Amino acid sequence: MNKEASILKNLSVMTLSVGVTQIIALVLKMLMPRIFGPEKMGIFFFAESFSSLFFAFLPLGLSTYISRTLPPKPDHVKDILWTVLWVQAVTALIIGAALYGALVWQGRDHETIMITLIMGGYAALFTFQKDILQKIYVILGEVVMISRLNVLVKLILVAGSVVILFTAPSIAWIAAMHLISEAFSFLYLLRLANKSDFIRATRKAPYLFPMLKVSLPFYLAGVLNGVYAQIDIFMLSQYANKVEVGYFGSAFKIIGICLFLIPVFQNAITPALSKALAENLDLFTAMVKDFMRTLMIASLPLAVGLTLFGDVISSILNGPEFAPAYRTVAFLTPVLVMMYLNTFMGASLYLASSGKKLSIIFITGGLLNLGLDYFLIPWGLTKYGPGGAGLAISFATFLCELYVFCVMLYMLPQRVISARLVLNGLLIFLPCWLGIYYHDWVASVSIPSRIGLFLLVVPYAFVTAMVTKADVARVLSVLPFNKSK
Repeated sequence: MNKEASILKNLSVMTLSVGVTQIIALVLKMLMPRIFGPEKMGIFFFAESFSSLFFAFLPLGLSTYISRTLPPKPDHVKDILWTVLWVQAVTALIIGAALYGALVWQGRDHETIMITLIMGGYAALFTFQKDILQKIYVILGEVVMISRLNVLVKLILVAGSVVILFTAPSIAWIAAMHLISEAFSFLYLLRLANKSDFIRATRKAPYLFPMLKVSLPFYLAGVLNGVYAQIDIFMLSQYANKVEVGYFGSAFKIIGICLFLIPVFQNAITPALSKALAENLDLFTAMVKDFMRTLMIASLPLAVGLTLFGDVISSILNGPEFAPAYRTVAFLTPVLVMMYLNTFMGASLYLASSGKKLSIIFITGGLLNLGLDYFLIPWGLTKYGPGGAGLAISFATFLCELYVFCVMLYMLPQRVISARLVLNGLLIFLPCWLGIYYHDWVASVSIPSRIGLFLLVVPYAFVTAMVTKADVARVLSVLPFNKSK
């Protein structure tokens, strides 16, 4: 199987898996807001975000070492996995203690502390699996197995949570179900690794310092990237209130659903980029250009769909209590596109640049985000009332994401930007900006009319040359049912 067909196969399998898990998760996303309301959901969103902020420190940059070394040498996993396991376990304990100390120091109430610590356990297992265990198995070609496991884990989470919601609703027990479902996945992969003789317990760790030498320069960048992603919820909890956190969190959850292609692209494409970089820098640059254009095309229907149906989706998922957040979904649509581009650019830079450069990007981006949030959150509340803080944060986050993207483009070892890519970006943002400006009008348009507008995406993509006949022919040529390959 050629490289392009292999990548397409992995993309197909993982896209199907993520799509199924998102559909399953919709049950929970619809029930929780209706049962708990904005204030309780604000507590949950804070616990989820604050614990993720701390456990962004967990991976130690080791995922970079894995992405760089395992694709060319897959047997190397037997040399390093035991060392990675105990190093991560010690790090997790230290972070957990720091998380508890921070919550006590802030004077958080008992309920918030308990829920945040439980979600901390979930964040630790989730982060370790996403950055280490699952990444290893995807590199080893076990895409189907990982995809099935993710679906099963989501089923366990949703089934257990639904029972809780209809018997004894409790945010703490919902958090516990998150932890239990992720623990199941962790123990399964650990058992599988042991059966495959990947875990070789020893007191010696000969690869520890070589791993840290490669990884630690990227550690700060990874931490800052994780912190950067959680700044908005933290700033809302400091300068607004739990209800505003609930409003913004509910809108951002919808953005999270639309980000389902990010882990697919990362896991399916990063190994191919790593191999290309090992062969030739020009080949790597060509692949980055190609994948960035593909990602832009893939994000267009998502952006247009969210612009047209964001309020409807929010109403269905969250219910009328979250009405002040409906407009925020439309304002976050340009952020969605930038997050796709920045996640891919970040993955490319992790392979092709130094961690020091990435750290500078996220430090300056984080400071810019903090400053904008500090000034814009009070302004948004004053100007727009309930839900206004989320609107202000949406604007601030887009500016920060745009800044980060431009700097990352500059820091790539070879130029990938072109006039065509810039034009494609503007063509994607145009429907988003129009949707924001005419939001009240869009909200008054009937659903059948909106569907008609959405179907214009296809001719829009072809007329503007975002998609060409050659693109369609290339995709068709690598599909498994094509007999003429």
